[in-house]
Amino acid sequence: MSAHTHIEPVLILGGGLAGLSTAFHLRRPWLLVEKESRVGGLVRTETMHGGFRFDPTGHWLHLRDPGMKALVHERLLPDGLVTVARRAAVFTRGVFTRFPYQVNTHGLPVEVVAENLLGFVEATVGEGGRALREREPANFEEFILRHLGAGFAKNFMVPYNTKLFGVPPRELSAAWCGRFVPKPSLKEVVDGALGLGSDALGYNASFVYPKEGGIESLARALHGALPEGSGEVRVSTEPVALDWERRSARLSDGSEVRWSALVSTVPLPALVDLLHQVPDEVRAAARRLRATDVTWVAVGARGPNLQPWHWVYTPEPEFATYRIGSPSAVFPGTAPPGTSSFYVEYSGPRSPQACARAAVEDLVRARMIHSAAEVLFAEPRVIRNAYVLYDGQYGEARQTVVDFLGRVGIRTAGRYGNWEYSSMEDALLGGRAAAEQVERA
Repeated sequence: MSAHTHIEPVLILGGGLAGLSTAFHLRRPWLLVEKESRVGGLVRTETMHGGFRFDPTGHWLHLRDPGMKALVHERLLPDGLVTVARRAAVFTRGVFTRFPYQVNTHGLPVEVVAENLLGFVEATVGEGGRALREREPANFEEFILRHLGAGFAKNFMVPYNTKLFGVPPRELSAAWCGRFVPKPSLKEVVDGALGLGSDALGYNASFVYPKEGGIESLARALHGALPEGSGEVRVSTEPVALDWERRSARLSDGSEVRWSALVSTVPLPALVDLLHQVPDEVRAAARRLRATDVTWVAVGARGPNLQPWHWVYTPEPEFATYRIGSPSAVFPGTAPPGTSSFYVEYSGPRSPQACARAAVEDLVRARMIHSAAEVLFAEPRVIRNAYVLYDGQYGEARQTVVDFLGRVGIRTAGRYGNWEYSSMEDALLGGRAAAEQVERA
């Protein structure tokens, strides 16, 4: 091979954690394009109103993979992380109970505790639950009924998840539940009813968070760790058209780039829209992929947090929000002295201004603040495609798209690229896996 032979770069679409991780783990030239003015995707931190720092809702980092744990702790943010034990609650029937709800029902009205307990027993060992125990759940509601019972379904899981996803759980599959929905034992449920419950159940019982700079410190550190000379990061730039036959991309800055391999972390339906020569059935499948948007309202208030909780779930209908979080409860440095901060989340297509008004009402109703007079600001932001809907069409539609991309040599990574419900660590791992696939090809 001539020394002057030009090697086309690996083109990486999107500069969130998955795209940055892909670039970090590649051993060949790459070009990463990011439509925003800085990398990080949703792993960003905004400073508002003289010192309030907000991530786009709760961005708490959970690390299980040994390699990724070592990368983050030893190379990206050495001595730059604090470990936090989760303090989460559910506000229902006028009382706070610790999260997870299913192992912390003590303190609820006794008839609710009894309904939850009896439903759990029936589902897990009773005759009434036998039919569901003998087959795989057909949908998310059946998963709830099978593993938690009718009481937990009625009193928390169904109303909460209907709010979160914007559709009833019976319209969603159980494919995503895995580690995200804790399945307790009978002893854990009984202990929780007696006040002996645990905070330690679930994948996010503890997490790490940067000591300074908010969660964007992680994205900045990964960006800064990219090997010098290994590739180029181009911000404020996005693909306009992708020709997979010529391996060529037209970019919004007017340039055209040829690629040796393509890794996309942009939303899967949007990727299909950018491609030319896509079979009709693939385009139709991409249109069937659905997600719900989330509007979150950043709220700053005078005075300290009235509650100790890092975040609170609100399943009942008098709340428009499904969850209220408090950055200042997790990490006091995220709000100026003498103040507290909250993010209040709303699912589905909504007026941002209506959400801002509802946020103040919901904070008062949830006893997080005394009155609306304490609110310094309430600013809404929208996260597009926040939660992928694992509905009845999801599996087949996604597979049709992924199979086509595989045939034309396009790889995907990340929550949006793979069109999945996943964590920040999953994005890092997905980028690493995509880089390894490119290297092996």
